[in-house]
Amino acid sequence: MKTQRLINVAKVTTLSLGIFFASCSNESLDDIPDESGETVKLVDKYFRGDLIQVEDLGDGTFQWGDVLFDEAQLSDEKIEFNVFAEPNQGIDAKLGLASRVRKWSNNTIVYVLDSSLSSRQRDVTFRSMDEWTNKTNIRFKERTNESSYVTIRNSGRDCNCGSAGVGNQGSRGTINMGVRIGVGVMTHEIGHTLGYLHEQNRSDRDQFVNIFPENIQDGAISQFRIDNNSTNPGRFDVQSIMIYSSFTFSKNGQPVMLEKDGSRIPFRSTLSAGDIAGTNQLYSGDTGGGDTCEGVDEWVRRQQYNVGDRVTYQGFLFERDFSGWNRLLECDTTVVEDICEGIAAYNRNNRYSTGDQVTYQGFLYELQSNRRWSNLGQCGN
Repeated sequence: MKTQRLINVAKVTTLSLGIFFASCSNESLDDIPDESGETVKLVDKYFRGDLIQVEDLGDGTFQWGDVLFDEAQLSDEKIEFNVFAEPNQGIDAKLGLASRVRKWSNNTIVYVLDSSLSSRQRDVTFRSMDEWTNKTNIRFKERTNESSYVTIRNSGRDCNCGSAGVGNQGSRGTINMGVRIGVGVMTHEIGHTLGYLHEQNRSDRDQFVNIFPENIQDGAISQFRIDNNSTNPGRFDVQSIMIYSSFTFSKNGQPVMLEKDGSRIPFRSTLSAGDIAGTNQLYSGDTGGGDTCEGVDEWVRRQQYNVGDRVTYQGFLFERDFSGWNRLLECDTTVVEDICEGIAAYNRNNRYSTGDQVTYQGFLYELQSNRRWSNLGQCGN
């Protein structure tokens, strides 16, 4: 049975990555005081097989600290994550179960700048994008007619804070910017959009830091849970832009996390060497093109693959994603145009017939006679 807890809305739904200045920046993140007195309900959900507590925002999205999940990325029951799953597993399924944490195709985040953004927020956005493009293979493109994109908007909160959807969420992706958001925080939020969680959630984190649960705000303990299937690449990196500071979600002014030698972890404002190397591994410079099955090895049972690896399987090209395999195209087929062009996005209020096609979270689907949706490939190829 799902449990619900009442907590202060300002304490848990706003990201507070630190209250001290970083050593290489004059930027800090606010510790937002309790002003509203409002309460919210936290509900138990499973993400990648682990239990977390999230706020139901009532629009099909759920908030976990500064991470925004689409409803299809969470479940009410524990579903084990199989690292050795066959590439076609889940290709034909209920549409809502087909969604996972997804990469962006062609190393490119497609974005829309909402009209609510101030000139300062726009400047921060472009400077943060430059941090990623100048140091990694990541690129940004303002949307024209792409079916998958992230909307960057002003949350209206008077803080140096933000929140973002994790991975490519089709047309539902969002980055929310606080009024006083800085480049470091925005760079962090872009990391979530790329598909990364927080560094302190990694399975190897206890080798490098100590966590102090007694100092963590009520309802925020799951922000420091260990995820055995973390989406972050490489080894634990205390310098990462994706790590919390020592005082994030502190309820008493005492540190919630310290390095093993007792050192405080400051707020990070730039990408670390580990962030750069890991991102270039997951989003490699080779984005394929034409008959991309040529030279790609067949999938091998019981072999563990990394995000970004490509294999052929039953006549199709697949790419490993954060939580599974994405079918890109049929071998011996050269895709010239976007296969999703002219196809409407899935609408849960519509009634669909066999043969109908929809786009959903960056992929093209067709409804089969058994009422299952078949994944026909990734948009944008």
